[in-house]
Amino acid sequence: MNRLQSVAEGISRTGAIVGGAMLLVASILICIDITLRYTMSITLGGADELSGYALAISSAWGFSSALLSRSHIRIDTVYVRIKSIRVRALLDLISLATLLGFFGMVTWYAWGVVRQSWVSDSHSLSAIEAPLVIPQGLWFAGLLFFVALSALLLVRGLLAFISGNYTSLFALIGSKSALAEAQEEIAAVAHGLEQEKKP
Repeated sequence: MNRLQSVAEGISRTGAIVGGAMLLVASILICIDITLRYTMSITLGGADELSGYALAISSAWGFSSALLSRSHIRIDTVYVRIKSIRVRALLDLISLATLLGFFGMVTWYAWGVVRQSWVSDSHSLSAIEAPLVIPQGLWFAGLLFFVALSALLLVRGLLAFISGNYTSLFALIGSKSALAEAQEEIAAVAHGLEQEKKP
């Protein structure tokens, strides 16, 4: 399972990097489009459409990276006040199972959208007339990977819970404490300062 998760982490990292690059390109296209529109009264056809595709695809692939780094927002008002480690671990499992259930449903309906676009050979109504199955397929692939990763983490979390290895469970799917987040920020700042000192 460790090897499987390592592979998943590599795929997730690649997806996040590519998604970020897509958003960067989309923002540049929009800036160029706005500049041309106000200076020369011409427009790049489909810039807004492509940016919409980039946002959807990068979001779908970014979910996995956020899950692995435990960056999804959680309302932990009650969670932090619970003293029992076993109950907190159980809440973490319920939280992940709920997330998996919700995104499982989203992914199921996303497949219906992709399948319909494939069957009907749908194209966008913009000037570029993009075949919708391509961006929708990439979006669906990101969602499907996220569901598979969530299932993997849930299984690993359940195994850790059954064996009483709560430390591993919290490291996999636990809610980050304010102290842990502060330590990560300090480490990031220290790393940045070290990089600046290098010639």
